[in-house]
This record gives sequence, structure tokens and C-alpha cells, in this order.
Amino acid sequence: MDNDKPIHSSELEVNGEYFSIAIYSSAAGSYFAKTCLGEDDVIITDGRSVDDALAKHQNLLPLAIGTRELTLSYLGAPRRFRGRRP
Repeated sequence: MDNDKPIHSSELEVNGEYFSIAIYSSAAGSYFAKTCLGEDDVIITDGRSVDDALAKHQNLLPLAIGTRELTLSYLGAPRRFRGRRP
């Protein structure tokens, strides 16, 4: 990523929690959407434009969160996401 500041940021509501999405640009002209779910758990989606990266990320983030919830539940581990409740 070219810099540490996102060029766009928003939130997505998933199952009653809000998750931050930050979009960055690269020197190669592509864009990356990023959401931190936990200390060592980051979801990154790339795209050809800000809108493309955001749309892909908004579609994939609920799946990623659901998959992690199922895995943690199966393992009996506590849920540790960084979602914000309203």
C-alpha cells in the first residue's frame, strides 16, 4: 500500500455488528479493501476501482465472518471479532 491513510472508509453491518472497511490504493493502480476482525485476522479484497474493491469486500465480508464464527463455535473458542454494536 502506498500510504497508511485510507482513501475511503465505511462500515458494514453484519448480524447486528458494524465492521470498519478501509480502502487503500497501490502504486500499481489497484485498490484494496481491508477489515481487521482481530489482532491477527485481517480480510483484504482487491479491485480495479474503489467501487469494485468495496463491492467485492461487502459481498465477501459476511461470508468470512460467518465462516470464522462456525469454526470458533466448533472449536469451542471464544468469539473475538472487532465489530461494533450499535
